[in-house]
Amino acid sequence: MKRVLAICVSLLALAACQPQEAPADGSAEQASPAEAGVRGCAAQAEAPWGPVGPGDQPSYRILAYANGSICEASVVTLAIVARDGWPVFTWASAAKTVFGLADQADAAAMTRALSDWIDPQGGLATTGQLPPWEETEGQARRAEFPFMPSEWFDKATYEALRAEAAPLYCFTQGLESETCLALRDGQIEEIGLQLFPG
Repeated sequence: MKRVLAICVSLLALAACQPQEAPADGSAEQASPAEAGVRGCAAQAEAPWGPVGPGDQPSYRILAYANGSICEASVVTLAIVARDGWPVFTWASAAKTVFGLADQADAAAMTRALSDWIDPQGGLATTGQLPPWEETEGQARRAEFPFMPSEWFDKATYEALRAEAAPLYCFTQGLESETCLALRDGQIEEIGLQLFPG
């Protein structure tokens, strides 16, 4: 009996290893939408961000993902993750509505675009670099490309945030502006929009 069972198992294993023949009519098996999305436009990028902690490692990581059947129709997701892996901020949108991510031809191009999109270098590094209240959107000395503070700010609160010089991260969230986030007491706060030229 054991010998018969062993022979049966061997035959099943051999059958599983045989190459699968294509359908007689020459048509290929259709991939599921999820499989098509993975093959069509799957891209990701990562960048360090935030204060340096123990071991000279930044306290947070910025993660970005894109997925869709084609890159022009993909969804992009941004997450800020703490050192313990816990997400402290998430955001998602259609790639076609985000400057720099729209119209990417393929997954390789989207990967490069995601890397540029989340790169914290070159932008405002702290809230101390925000413009004075008088130069923000709606004020008398409005700058040409003003910062638009969130509605809950008044002048005193805004200027206190500037004086705090908290870590700041801004990312493009549309075709005409960036969302800016401040890191305060281990919490991420959305503090407003930086408007683009044009």
